[in-house]
Amino acid sequence: MTDFPEDIAPDWYARAFDHLYPILYAHRTVEAARPEAEFAAAELGLGGTERVLDLCCGNGRHMSHLRNWCGDLTGLDYSEALLRLAHDSVGMDCALVRADMRAIPFRGAFDAVTNFFTSFGYFFDLEDNLRVVCEVAAALKPGGRFFIDYVNRESAIAQLVPESVRTQGEYEMCDRRWVDFERNRINKHTTVLYNGLAIRDVEESVQLYSPCEFEGLLHAGGLRVEALYGDYTGAGLDSEAPRMIACGSKE
Repeated sequence: MTDFPEDIAPDWYARAFDHLYPILYAHRTVEAARPEAEFAAAELGLGGTERVLDLCCGNGRHMSHLRNWCGDLTGLDYSEALLRLAHDSVGMDCALVRADMRAIPFRGAFDAVTNFFTSFGYFFDLEDNLRVVCEVAAALKPGGRFFIDYVNRESAIAQLVPESVRTQGEYEMCDRRWVDFERNRINKHTTVLYNGLAIRDVEESVQLYSPCEFEGLLHAGGLRVEALYGDYTGAGLDSEAPRMIACGSKE
């Protein structure tokens, strides 16, 4: 595995999710989110009347489908740019709130909270990641349920591609990935080129947790894990599974 010398800025997330997000993640479409939202709705037991929070809702692609299974849907994200895109996706049907996930501005308000595609573990201070879990628990009603889709540590390390290049129209993205084993984080640095000229550098970094560590973190924050899955088909979690999906309820 190749190590790269770049240090990721601790507040990388404040700049990573801007107007270029639809270019960087063009494959993460609204249609691709449909089976994921369906799986989450089934696991949460949504029946059409529940109040649901999509935490780190991004551009609203999962919300576009989740609203079919709940009575009231709220999306929360830190990125103003992505919230503008979410507004275009879901219109006035859903509430959209800009906030830091370490300070969710709701208490005992939701029947369920969803969190898709590793929109967690951003913070270098592990206490901040625990604080997010505590905030999720606080936002849930007694007995409320959660669905958190996270990266699977073992497969992420084993299948890591150190360097790759991809294109989207006139844009080219040069990705470099490495694991910081000292901090136990997986990092990515993307150089974005437009018509051959470098216009932007994007950093990403998330904490890596084993299933035991992840379950322990959620428990410490007041959430009880009742099922762990390795993908959106409901397959079991093992070292080769691409995802680590935790479902359960507020303790």
